[in-house]
Amino acid sequence: MNWRNEQIDLGIAPTPVIDGSGLKPGLWIKDDGHSASRYGGNKPRKLAYLLHGAPERIATMGAMGSHHCLATAVHGMSAGHQVDVVTFQRPHTPHVEQVLQATQARATMHVTASLDDAKDTLAQLGAQGVMTIPAGGSSARGALGFVQAGEELIAQVNSGLLPRPRRIWAAMGTAGTVVGLAMAVKAAGWDTEVMAVRVVPHAWLPESDIVELAAGVARLTGLDPAVPTIDDTQLGDGYGEATTAGVAAVDALASVTPLETTYTGKALAAALADTDTAPAVFWQTHNTWSLAPLLAGTAPCSNVWA
Repeated sequence: MNWRNEQIDLGIAPTPVIDGSGLKPGLWIKDDGHSASRYGGNKPRKLAYLLHGAPERIATMGAMGSHHCLATAVHGMSAGHQVDVVTFQRPHTPHVEQVLQATQARATMHVTASLDDAKDTLAQLGAQGVMTIPAGGSSARGALGFVQAGEELIAQVNSGLLPRPRRIWAAMGTAGTVVGLAMAVKAAGWDTEVMAVRVVPHAWLPESDIVELAAGVARLTGLDPAVPTIDDTQLGDGYGEATTAGVAAVDALASVTPLETTYTGKALAAALADTDTAPAVFWQTHNTWSLAPLLAGTAPCSNVWA
């Protein structure tokens, strides 16, 4: 069976490309903000594959206010699944609290003290027969969504909507997005460099895990494995900690599309810092649907931050 058919329909259509040369010569923006109805960003592309053939009860994990966890709760619930979310501490912001509030209204929550505790709890749920989805949806199957996304961008280039980029910049938290893109452009014969802007500590995502993920995608697709180029310049004080450059990048794009400071602000900051003026794409992976409909009638978060 063709792997492209092994997905559910989340209403994902080609997302727009926007001329960003006002920010930097040669820059284009691939805006996944409305990639699916109700909740967009990069996660629905992965979930379309992850939810295909999934059992009734599924579980995933992420830091408090994880966009992946909310996307899994929203789209999993809509597809008829009971969703468990394992979560752990992260720096607090009002936006993060809103995401957590919307998530807890749609999922059974398991609050843990650390990333390691969250991994243990997710494993325990798996041992009980619950289907588990890794953080960020970045299994080999989840990354198929971004092989297909890369093919979508290639088709947009071939149709003349934008020039072939020298580089594609995207945030890297769990690597499914950037590995999928790297494999798609390699399969197309492009010399485009996928620039993975690290937003998590090295201990959370060593390079060996990225290579292993690419090998898994290769086994599912028959494509040659490929890995992105890692940009380590934007992490700052750690995951969820805002940087001056990231905040400035969020402000710079505010009139076009809303970003946030944990992932997309840092990725755009890296793209803007690049001195190469050849055509480049910043892949906007943040949901831009309003959270208001998802928050309607939900209870405020209890005091769960340490």
